[in-house]
Amino acid sequence: MKTNNKWTVKDVITTVLLTVVLIGIHFIVITVSMVNQFFNCVLSPGVSMFFSAPVYILMVSRVNKRFVSLASLTILGLVYLLTGNWYLLPYFALLGLLCEVVLWKRGSYRNAKRLTFTWSMVSLFYIVSNLLPLWFFWDTFYAFAVASGMDQSYIESYLQYYTSPGWLIFIVAFAVICGFLGSILGTRLMGKHFKKAGVL
Repeated sequence: MKTNNKWTVKDVITTVLLTVVLIGIHFIVITVSMVNQFFNCVLSPGVSMFFSAPVYILMVSRVNKRFVSLASLTILGLVYLLTGNWYLLPYFALLGLLCEVVLWKRGSYRNAKRLTFTWSMVSLFYIVSNLLPLWFFWDTFYAFAVASGMDQSYIESYLQYYTSPGWLIFIVAFAVICGFLGSILGTRLMGKHFKKAGVL
């Protein structure tokens, strides 16, 4: 199926609304996981990627136009910019561009394999975004953590898990697997329910 790349007002509204849902899922998972530092640092990224996957697949499949991933991930970066993590805006914008490269071929926005690969890739790079403070922006992250009310024990747990090679491998693997499984769920919903319901 060929993609009409001319955006409409409806496409913009769909992208913004479903991106808000994606961001909402992300922050709900973070908020709930704050009750346990292991869940927050180790498991929450994967849980977030799993539940976000069907929403992402619905969004790109429904809009079915180039640059929807770029727009959505840039909006996410803007949210992080507003929280003080300015470096995540260019990071997620670049990730959005990478998604566009993967999905550039016509018909990719409704291709189950390409969508699954793309969201699995996003899951991987989402974890990398958690490593950026350790590598380049520790002062910015620390100031954000303190301003957000995070106690020292949380910061120490973050350092413990994200500087341990064993834990880091587990966190990355768990997030990518969850993203992959969420994508499989999303593509099946796309085929069985979204199309029947006339959403696509």
